[in-house]
Amino acid sequence: MCEAIAGREDKGIVEETEQTVTMVNWKQFEHGQVLVCARRHAPTLFDLTDDEAMAVMQAARRVADALVRAYDPEGLNLIQNNGMIAGQSAPHFHMHVVPRRKTGSDWGNGPPYIAKLEGKEPTSPAHDVTVSLEREYEIAEEIRRHLP
Repeated sequence: MCEAIAGREDKGIVEETEQTVTMVNWKQFEHGQVLVCARRHAPTLFDLTDDEAMAVMQAARRVADALVRAYDPEGLNLIQNNGMIAGQSAPHFHMHVVPRRKTGSDWGNGPPYIAKLEGKEPTSPAHDVTVSLEREYEIAEEIRRHLP
């Protein structure tokens, strides 16, 4: 994640601001799932400044609006984990913005830990939800076209 934010790794970037980078999640548990990341390296929510926290929420709201316009989901999850025990898989602050449908997606029933909370079994292992860089670009463009 840090490499992508620094521009050293190619990713499907949806939007960049002075304090945030929004990118397509390479694991598409739901079609259109994105990550809103703090640009500055900050491992958790508690490491962000107030301005950075506000910028992340503003970016999350913009991309949520674009996801609604692009995909017409029935709902959205905003998910943010702090610490490995809470499910944080990368030590760089990020918030998942996940469009949701009652039927799940082509890949399953949302992120595995959310599916379990909803009493569902994840229908696809993580490796089945990984998309190519080319597909990341396509998804990023679909979303970008709908940014306010």
